[in-house]
Amino acid sequence: LHSWSFHQLGRFIAYKAARAGVALVYMDPAYTSQGCSACGHVDKKNRPDQETFRCTSCGFAEHADVNAARNIAARGVTSWAVSHAA
Repeated sequence: LHSWSFHQLGRFIAYKAARAGVALVYMDPAYTSQGCSACGHVDKKNRPDQETFRCTSCGFAEHADVNAARNIAARGVTSWAVSHAA
């Protein structure tokens, strides 16, 4: 959270999540926009433009924001599972 507004938003979300009893997992967004949510291949060339994601390895195509959101969600699930493994 690099700017004041994002920092404030993060604090507000953390407060609301804690109040509702909802766990909050922070993820590093690095390379989520360049990685394929279908096969995991990471390449700068997977983003031919701002809106489009097209995997150079498997051919998977999706809106870039949707693909990045899927990658972030997958990282969150993995992080949650690892931190709560018995």
